Amino acid sequence: MKFSKSLIGIAAFAAVSVANAGPILIVSGLSQTSEVGTTTAVMNNLQALQVAAGNTVTILDTLPVNLAPYSQVWDIRFDNVSALTGAEQAKYTSYLQSGGGLFLMGENSSFLTRDNSILSLISSLGGGSIGFNGCFDGPEVVHAPFTGPNPVTTVTYAASGCFTSKGSGAWITARADESMGAGIAFGVGSLSNAIAGALTTILDVNFMMNQFDLPASQNLTKNLIQFVGNQVNPVPEPGILALLGIAAVGAGLTRKRKSS
Repeated sequence: MKFSKSLIGIAAFAAVSVANAGPILIVSGLSQTSEVGTTTAVMNNLQALQVAAGNTVTILDTLPVNLAPYSQVWDIRFDNVSALTGAEQAKYTSYLQSGGGLFLMGENSSFLTRDNSILSLISSLGGGSIGFNGCFDGPEVVHAPFTGPNPVTTVTYAASGCFTSKGSGAWITARADESMGAGIAFGVGSLSNAIAGALTTILDVNFMMNQFDLPASQNLTKNLIQFVGNQVNPVPEPGILALLGIAAVGAGLTRKRKSS
């Protein structure tokens, strides 16, 4: 019995440790970005944090034909040339309806075409008619659950844009009076036309570079990764399935020995 308990304990621990692990796609837009250094810094930092969280990361320049292999998509493009096309919005809609987790990067009013395409997608998903304000914030309050497990209460953006309301979602970060904010999260069940999916978006690229307002911005990014992982159903790791199978066999053998 001790043998089977040990195996089950090991399997349970391993399963918990990778509970949110899964295949992640980062869409970089590197070939079209107007700020190669910014995009590269964000891409490298996000990849490192995702790997540290136990995820398997694929980086592509543009959106692939099929998103089904990925439990999460992190679209870190922000340039106007990377505004979401009608075809991309349709693909993301289908992905969210299938239970995927999506992060969309936006920016300030210098990148309004990209921002408006994000607002269009949110509206079509049933997230509400949310407006844009070229606020160029500044410090914003971080809202739970994004305040943990890595502690952060405020984050100072280099020059973000702002959503004028949170729609059917919840603030990730907002001004103290909540009149507007740079980040919104739509958890599972928040989007009436994509109930199974989770969408997060922040109108600032610099916070994810691991260069501005440290450690607050880095902790916010880590908490954002955990939130998305908790919302969607990841693909089980083959090694964990094998370990659980070994534990089950061990338990069966123990019961057989006991009964005999």
